Amino acid sequence: MSRLKSISSELLHIIDALQAVTNVDITIVDEHLDRVVTTVKSNIESSRKAPVNSAFHKCILTGEQYFIENPKENQMCLNCTNSADCKELIEFCIPIKYNDEIIGVLGMCAYDEVARHNLLLNKESYMNFESRLSDLISTILSEKNTVKMLEYRSSELLTLINSLNDGIIVINDNKDIITTNKYINEKLNLNINNMPRIRELLTEKVYNKLLSVGFNGEAGPVKLNGIEFVINANPIVVKGSNEGFVLLFSDFNKMKESVLESNRKKDLITFDDIVGESEPLLQARREAIQVAENDASVLIYGETGTGKEVFARAIHNASSRKNNVFMALNCGAIPENLIESELFGYEKGSFTGAKTTGKIGKFEICKDGTLFLDEIGDLPFLMQVKLNRALEEKEIIRVGGSIPIKVNPRIISATHKNLSLLVDNNLFRDDLYYRLNVVPIHLPPLRERGYDVIILSRYFLHHFSKIYNKDIKEFTAEAEILLLNYKFPGNIRELRNLIEYAVIFEENSMIGTESIKKKIGADSKEENFKLADLTKGYEKSVILNKIKMYGNDLEAKKKAAKQLGISIATLYRKLEE
Repeated sequence: MSRLKSISSELLHIIDALQAVTNVDITIVDEHLDRVVTTVKSNIESSRKAPVNSAFHKCILTGEQYFIENPKENQMCLNCTNSADCKELIEFCIPIKYNDEIIGVLGMCAYDEVARHNLLLNKESYMNFESRLSDLISTILSEKNTVKMLEYRSSELLTLINSLNDGIIVINDNKDIITTNKYINEKLNLNINNMPRIRELLTEKVYNKLLSVGFNGEAGPVKLNGIEFVINANPIVVKGSNEGFVLLFSDFNKMKESVLESNRKKDLITFDDIVGESEPLLQARREAIQVAENDASVLIYGETGTGKEVFARAIHNASSRKNNVFMALNCGAIPENLIESELFGYEKGSFTGAKTTGKIGKFEICKDGTLFLDEIGDLPFLMQVKLNRALEEKEIIRVGGSIPIKVNPRIISATHKNLSLLVDNNLFRDDLYYRLNVVPIHLPPLRERGYDVIILSRYFLHHFSKIYNKDIKEFTAEAEILLLNYKFPGNIRELRNLIEYAVIFEENSMIGTESIKKKIGADSKEENFKLADLTKGYEKSVILNKIKMYGNDLEAKKKAAKQLGISIATLYRKLEE
């Protein structure tokens, strides 16, 4: 359908009214020469198509106006396919443009001498009138398209909000409900033909909370029809003025489950993810597995980069709290004036820059989960007092608040400092130290883990080769000696970065010494390490892997020894080396 045909009913009303006043017939054709509307009653003149090579046709082709006083005698009409039957005595055609495109023609015609005389007498007026009428048609079409687009956008928006798994209620400035989505209608049994006011729908407490923040913030949870919702309100601003508000109703229990699921995916670290076979690491792992079964506070000691948070997450995921939230907070990375609000949260307006809705703290978020306090030795002294009280009373008070909130997270803390020495020097509270240090776990630095350096290096090599799509499967023997003899002050974190760097820049099928030396420079002394030590470490690694595969009992070890082509006695000897 042409654009002019889409507004044919409006056009017909206009030309009928004008014809009655002017006694001049009006015809509008589209770009295909189809007559869209006409006041001409003759069967011939009102036929579906305007003639080819007519003034209408040429007007479309050229975009020019044509005023033809004597149609049958005018050169313009010589090739018209309807010239023999033409009844017109005078004709004026003007193109109809829309967005600079010719979409049709508006023609005024006279079929009797009175009408012809009238047109000639008022030629300039009619030409000006027809030009304005052409512009009016373009405006009508534009408005029609705007309405159509608005209807489409409205339908599109309604489809969108009906597809949401959250409730939507739109209210006007008088707080009347004007739009709802399918979700909230079903959950609250709302009748779209008899909507309550928003004040009648919400509890007085929640309504007043939204009112207090100008319907621009969060409120809840509030129980409606047996479902707990958190409500987020946002104003609809038109030219700087609030014309209404959009209320988003989110199922509080689904929100909690979503946070938990997100944490589960991110935190799916188990003791099997702790890579290494050195005795110091295995001892720390055994202690962590044992303590995971209860709720005792754990204090993990270890240098930077030794994997303290990995151990904390593994403990959480092996505990009875694994289905609840795990959260980590680095006590040394938060400014002293903000750490209390991070831990305990704050009420609205508690300090400059605070959210108008307040904020929940880490203790509340993981009140039944696990809170990991990294770098606990950097906790400010005054904050140590408040933390100790929170752990003792199992309750917190938000900054700027006065109501105690019950909490019961398991605390796992970590430090690279000697807390006992800090206690002796009155830099760390002894009561908090003893409360945190129920079960101490010491993580060995990488330099004390021997052949674990190679095991971890191979693990990271496999990991980064997949990420960077490189076909590198192993290290040269010289490269492994170099790695074993380097002290790794940054521990596992430094090793991980080193292997990633080597994978990126290595151009051969094996990681060689050059790729490693570029990163660690002159800190390594490869000549101090003997190949025999590397061989022993490799043999022990293979044996331990076989034992892990077959089991740790005598029969399993015999099977592992047979698989390796050695006696059971040799297997035990090599394990003890």
